[in-house]
Amino acid sequence: MSDIKIARVTLKEITLLHQALRALAVDLGDDFLTDEDTLCEAVCGANAPCIALLAHAGGEPLGIALASRVFSTVRGGAGLYVSDLWVAKAQRGKGLARRLLALTAQEGVSLNAGHFLKLTVYHDNPQALAAYDQLGFIRQVDETNMILTGTGLAALKETS
Repeated sequence: MSDIKIARVTLKEITLLHQALRALAVDLGDDFLTDEDTLCEAVCGANAPCIALLAHAGGEPLGIALASRVFSTVRGGAGLYVSDLWVAKAQRGKGLARRLLALTAQEGVSLNAGHFLKLTVYHDNPQALAAYDQLGFIRQVDETNMILTGTGLAALKETS
């Protein structure tokens, strides 16, 4: 584990980040619609809304964390929403996800977004749920994630 380097993603690592995010989508059985250009703009653009950390050794992606700032009046300030966290199968159970989350939290402090970390876990992923429980994350059973995309989002944008 000591030869694994973790750092913020720069332009030269966008392809590795993209590969890791695609692997996460495969692991979860999710669609994957993000192309490298969009990802590059989100992470490395002038007004990049996201930060990404990449764990790698020898040019092989071993883990990633992708997060964006979010503000909460309930939590008293800004924090980071970790939208994507992935560790390669061979590295799981060795503390790499904990390291990625710890460094993400540290990045949050440097961005004045250190009040909290938030993430979403699929109900059918008991290993992830147990790992986050062990880290001290609190399940928000009184909240429901809701997403508006496509024609519904377009219609809302047209409302004035």
